[in-house]
Amino acid sequence: MRSVVVGAGLAGLAAALELRAAGVETVVVEAGGRIGGRVRTVRDRFVGGQHVESGAEWVDTDHHRVLARLRRYGGELEGPGQRFSALRRYLHLDGALLDPDEVRRVAPDLDDRLGELEDRLHRIADGIADPAAPERHPHAAHHDARSLADLASDLGLRGTAALFARRNSQGEFAAEPHDVSSLFAAQQRAQMRAAEGAVDAESMSGTSVAAHRVRGGLDLVARGMAAELDAAGGEALRLRSEVTAVAWGEGGAVVHVGDATGVHPLPADHVVLACSLVALRRVRFEPALPPPLAQAVAELGYGTVTKTALQFASRSWPSGHVNTDRPSQRVYEPTVDQPGEHGILMAYTGGAGGLDLAARAEDQRLALVLDDLRSIAPGLGEPTGGFSRAWSAHARFGGSYAVYRPGQVTAFWQVLRRPCGPLHLAGEHTATWTGYLEGALESGERAAAEIVGAGVSLGPVERPRH
Repeated sequence: MRSVVVGAGLAGLAAALELRAAGVETVVVEAGGRIGGRVRTVRDRFVGGQHVESGAEWVDTDHHRVLARLRRYGGELEGPGQRFSALRRYLHLDGALLDPDEVRRVAPDLDDRLGELEDRLHRIADGIADPAAPERHPHAAHHDARSLADLASDLGLRGTAALFARRNSQGEFAAEPHDVSSLFAAQQRAQMRAAEGAVDAESMSGTSVAAHRVRGGLDLVARGMAAELDAAGGEALRLRSEVTAVAWGEGGAVVHVGDATGVHPLPADHVVLACSLVALRRVRFEPALPPPLAQAVAELGYGTVTKTALQFASRSWPSGHVNTDRPSQRVYEPTVDQPGEHGILMAYTGGAGGLDLAARAEDQRLALVLDDLRSIAPGLGEPTGGFSRAWSAHARFGGSYAVYRPGQVTAFWQVLRRPCGPLHLAGEHTATWTGYLEGALESGERAAAEIVGAGVSLGPVERPRH
C-alpha cells in the first residue's frame, strides 16, 4: 500500500510517521521550502540568542500528544506557565495605560460582565455530550446560527466590556465576534473542560491547565518529527513540490506534483490532504469533490492573525498582557522566561485588524506597532530587531487557523472529518482540538488510522486527462 501526504506541517508529519510505522510506503510533498507549517520559530532577526514564535506559540498541560513529542525529542516546557482566565488585565485606552486596579475603578463590573458571556458559552457547552460531535447538540442549528456578537448584544455589553470581549475573540479565534459561531466557541469550551477533567482525574491534584512556551523554540517538535521520518529511509519528504491536481476514485488516486523539473504523477492508494484548505482551493480534483465537501473546502473560515515582534535593549515595560484600543490590539512579552538584558514585545493582531496590517508592507507594520508600543511604554529605545508576519497574506496558508463561522459547524464539521474515497483530510481544521497543535497531531493520527484500518491496496487509478 502506498500513501501520499500533502503538507509537511505537524498534521502531515504525524500522519506520515504513523503510516510508515504501520509499514505503509509514504511520501510527504510540501509546496514550501521548509517543514513545520504554522510552526515557525524566528531567531535570525534578534540578538542575544533570543527567539519568538511567529506562528503557533503555546502548549497546554493537557495537550498530551504535543507533550509526548517534546519528551521524545528532548524538549521541555518553559517557565511556570500562564492561565489565561487569570491574566492581569492591563488596559491601554486613549493613550493612557491603566493597571488592573485602575481598570477596576474605570469599569468595576468588567469581570462580572465578561463572566456573563463565558457563562452563556458554558451553558451552551452543557448540551455538547461529545466535543467531537458538536452538531449533535439538541439545539445545534439555533446556536450555530448565532455568533459571539449576538451573545454580547443579548447581554448589552458596552464600553470597556465590549472592547475586552472583542479583543478576546480576536485573540482566541483570530476573528471578529460576528464571524465566530457560538456553537463553535462552546465546542472549544466543552473540549477544554473535558481535557481539564481528564488531567484532574489523572493527577488527583485539581490543578488547572496552564499554557507554556517551549524552551528553545517550538520548531524542535517539527524538526524532530522530520528527522524521525528521514531516519526511516527512502524518499520520505519532497520540499518545493506543489500539488496541482488529484485524480481519485474507488481504485485509488494519482497526485500530480509540480517542482523545478516539471509536473510528475504520484500514484497512491490513499492521499492525506494535510494542508490548509485555502491552499487546497487551488488544486484541481478529477472528478470534482462531492458538493458538501467542496463547499466546506471553499468556505470554511480562517483567522487572520498578524504577529509583529520588536526587540529592545532593556525590558522597560510592565509585566503582563496589555489590551489596547490601538491597532496592535494585544501586547505581551514572549521572552519573559528567556535570559538576557534584551527583551521582545509581541503585538498579536487578529480579525479585521490583522487584515488591515496584512495589507501593509512589513516595514510599515513594524513602524505602526512601534508607535503603539511607545505609547504603552514611553521609555522604549530603538529596536534591535524585529519582524512582522501576516498569515493571511501567505497563499499556502491563507490565515492562521480555522474558525467556524455561523452556520458552519452544522454544515461542515462532520464532512471535513470523514474520508472521501481514498482522500483523507487532516489538519487542525479537522480536529476536536481545532486551532491547536494538539489538533494537528490528533488529525494526522486519525487520518493514518483510517488508512491502516482500510488495510488493503486498492490498485491503480487512471491518470487524469489534460
